Amino acid sequence: MTILLVEQYYDFARELADHYWVMSRGEIVAGGAGSDMDQAGIR
Repeated sequence: MTILLVEQYYDFARELADHYWVMSRGEIVAGGAGSDMDQAGIR
């Protein structure tokens, strides 16, 4: 099952995410495993 969650609270999103994508102006600019969000500098 896939769920698309649009969330502005980083800590909540990090706990839930298996994977993440960051969009800017309608384009995906970053993505990866949820556990790698801190290492990728996503904040």
